[in-house]
Formats: sequence, structure tokens, C-alpha cells
Amino acid sequence: MDQGELMRKLSGEIMECRGCPLHVSRNHAVPGEGATPARLIFIGEAPGKREDELGRPFVGRAGSILDDLLESINIDRSEVFITSVVKCRPPGNRDPKKDEISACMPYLVRQIDLISPQIIVPMGRFATSSIFGHFDLIFESLGKARRHPVILENKKIIFPVYHPAVITHNPGKRKDLEGDFMELKKTIDSL
Repeated sequence: MDQGELMRKLSGEIMECRGCPLHVSRNHAVPGEGATPARLIFIGEAPGKREDELGRPFVGRAGSILDDLLESINIDRSEVFITSVVKCRPPGNRDPKKDEISACMPYLVRQIDLISPQIIVPMGRFATSSIFGHFDLIFESLGKARRHPVILENKKIIFPVYHPAVITHNPGKRKDLEGDFMELKKTIDSL
């Protein structure tokens, strides 16, 4: 099987997952979508209401913001892979619990392996702390991690940024978020 077929098989597993209580309240699991392989993988926290309704990642307000940010650095959404740490929407958009993150991490790790990205872009605190934890890196805060590329032994780069939803709650963070993506572009261009 090629990488695309393996990703479709993995997505099917995610859609059928009953590994934590979130499957009870979901409409759809949201495996993720995009190019396989891809140079970049963008990882959010968990699906929101719109994502749960459609079974696709980043299709709500945060998705529109992400699309605009990608366009601002000359990247088409179809060129990257977009997913979340947790594949089912937590009720009421609450923060994912540790056991929910633990249940989904093996799926995310398999996705990263299949996609084989040069750059892993965790968006927000939960995604960044989860990715840092997986790679045995110390995570102190998103503020300290943002825009600081971490180069792994296998030469992959982790480049944490704010989550696009930050500006729906705090419009004053727009320039910071745009700056994150401009710095990401510099890293991409340096490769």
C-alpha cells in the first residue's frame, strides 16, 4: 500500500474509534485531511462544533483564519496535512482531558509517520505540549515555545504557533498570530 492508502485506512480506524468516552457524544470523528506525504503538518487541539458536524478539520471560524494565514505565506491548504491531537469534539468545546489525549496520540503519531513532514506545526498550548511530550521535550509554556524551532534528531522541525482561534477570543493577538506565520515562512524558505 502507498502512503495515501495507508492514511485512508488509518482514517477509517479513527472514524470507528471507541477508545475514550468522546465517541459517545460525537457526530463525526475528524481524522484530518490533506496531502500525504506533505512537507508540513498543522496540528490543532480538537474538533469544534462545525468540524464535528462535517467530519473535516478546521472548517469553522478558526479554519477560515488558518486558510487566510496559509494564503499569506503562499501555501495552499491542499499542500499540507491538517489534523488535531484529539479526533473527537469534547462536549461544549471544553479542553481535552489527559486520557482523551492519550487515547488519540497513537493515531497522531502514525499520521506524522505516514505524512513524513519536514515541519510539524503544533497550534496552541494543547497541541504543543502534546507534541513536546511525545518527543520527550520540556514544555514550559506556549509563550516560551512559540516561534522557536526545535530540530529533532531526524532533522524534522517542530515550529509552535498560536492557535488560529486565539483571535476569535482575543482580537489583539492578530499581529502575533500573523507574525508566527511569517516566522514559519522564513523557516520553510531556509530549507
